[in-house]
Amino acid sequence: MTEPRADVLVVGSGPAGAMVARDLARAGAKVLILERGRETTPASGLLALWRRREALLVAPGVTLLRGLRVGGGSTAFFHTAIAPPLDLFRRHGVELHSDLAAVQAELPMAPLGDDLIGPLAGRMAEAARALGLPWQRLPKMIYQERCRQGLCPPAARWSAGDLLAEAQRLGARLQTGVAVRRVLNREGRAVGVEGELDGRVRRWEAGRVIVAAGGIATPLILRNSGIGGAGRGFFCDPLRIVMGSVDGRRGADELPMSAGFVDRDAGFMLSDIAVPRNFYRAFALGSTRPDRVFAYAHTMMVMVKIRDEIAGEIRPNGAAWRHFGPLERGRMDQGVALARKILDAAGARQLFASPWLAVHPGGTVRLGDIVDQNLGCRYPNLHVCDASVIPEPWGLPPTLTLLTLARYLARILA
Repeated sequence: MTEPRADVLVVGSGPAGAMVARDLARAGAKVLILERGRETTPASGLLALWRRREALLVAPGVTLLRGLRVGGGSTAFFHTAIAPPLDLFRRHGVELHSDLAAVQAELPMAPLGDDLIGPLAGRMAEAARALGLPWQRLPKMIYQERCRQGLCPPAARWSAGDLLAEAQRLGARLQTGVAVRRVLNREGRAVGVEGELDGRVRRWEAGRVIVAAGGIATPLILRNSGIGGAGRGFFCDPLRIVMGSVDGRRGADELPMSAGFVDRDAGFMLSDIAVPRNFYRAFALGSTRPDRVFAYAHTMMVMVKIRDEIAGEIRPNGAAWRHFGPLERGRMDQGVALARKILDAAGARQLFASPWLAVHPGGTVRLGDIVDQNLGCRYPNLHVCDASVIPEPWGLPPTLTLLTLARYLARILA
């Protein structure tokens, strides 16, 4: 069955897909967004994440978390807006300076005000600075004017849903529950995609196709479309959370990643963090610390996120699999040791670290390898715009970079 034709098909509704769809709809294009997920809210716990395939085993003992829902990972990220390394993209012929400035001017991006810094995060910041670390408040994608008495309701936290809503007001259509399998081509041009909806194979046609399905799904779609090399190697930003008990009490809505620092030379990032109670309990049990399961309200947490090397593969069945070598393990050990020093200086005791996790999979359809400087791929009207195009090992929160890349692509196409 073939659906009505659109000018542009956007596969994926995460930050990049939502931004490029909104901008092209604003330019007058007839846009159709295809999203695999149906849910609009994050899973309630780790078991729900596994059921929704938003949690995958990515390496021995390492769980990868991702977003398969409307809005993608933007519905569960920590609203941190780290700017992209412009020189990295410039080396591949992609100039993002003006597009970054445009995104920063449009969306809320500012460090949190004093009234939004949680008591444990503030105490941690003082300890880190006393150790001589360049601990600074991080820019957050939060409408702080909507926060009251130190609390930020969901409506105050930016997500790709804001862009999707605007795109739909401009005439774009959003179809959920579509598992896109491959890109259709005819006479050397991409003419649409094929996928499944409610158990039936369907086709959607368009004059241009933009694949923004994420670092794992995008290479599978391209590989099924005859584009070799997609999915050979990936990064996934491994992290651990170091925790300790303190006398103080966690705020009711302590915002995570309010401050921290990035050590690009050492290859890791540290920040304060606050995870939901059920996640904390799972981490305590996974770290063989059942004695800490009920200490959530008095627990201070530091996230250690490292830059891993591109390795492994995305397998044909959708599994992402790799190993972490001595370089990654050394970076993690160094970051965890520093996190312990911060917690110790802040007066924390009974310290322990969570098992390894992974987030932000990407680098699977790399710029300069499979994708050109216009984010084009194989056919002149097929483009890729998500974390899969990031050309080198990353280690940074990618949301602002993805929004900037989407703005760049929409400007070229419009």
